Amino acid sequence: MATNNTVGKLEKEMEAKSNPQKIYDMIKYTLHHLHTISPEFYKSIDILEGDGESVGSVRLWKYVLPGTSKVMTAKEKTEVVDDENMLIVWNIFEGDHSNHFNGFVLKMQVIPKGEGSLVKYTIQYEKGNEHGPDPQQFMNMFAMCFDKLDAHLVGEA
Repeated sequence: MATNNTVGKLEKEMEAKSNPQKIYDMIKYTLHHLHTISPEFYKSIDILEGDGESVGSVRLWKYVLPGTSKVMTAKEKTEVVDDENMLIVWNIFEGDHSNHFNGFVLKMQVIPKGEGSLVKYTIQYEKGNEHGPDPQQFMNMFAMCFDKLDAHLVGEA
């Protein structure tokens, strides 16, 4: 039986004023507090398994996509933590999210650039049906949230 699944990849690079190590540490160690910085998108982030910062950790996200009001859920598992290259990879595998995607992997890498940083986001996805959200909505949410995260870190300096 043929499927109409769409497989794709989105990439976005964003410049940040914050120190690259501060950004990476914030994402690695305190990602579950992101809802305090960006409550308009993230309603709660709970660690279900592991310590929340190492491979195998599982979190439950409750979130709202930009331009919508429905609170959705997603479980994600940390697949890769590469401190040397400041790279983290998450696999989103359960929740409302899985009603629309057969596969969804988010990769984030922080790269030193001048006095700031370059942050690269990559989303690899397989849509399970045509009725689900556009993956670009997720990239837009990550970008808007990252701008707030960078401003938060600059404000702490």
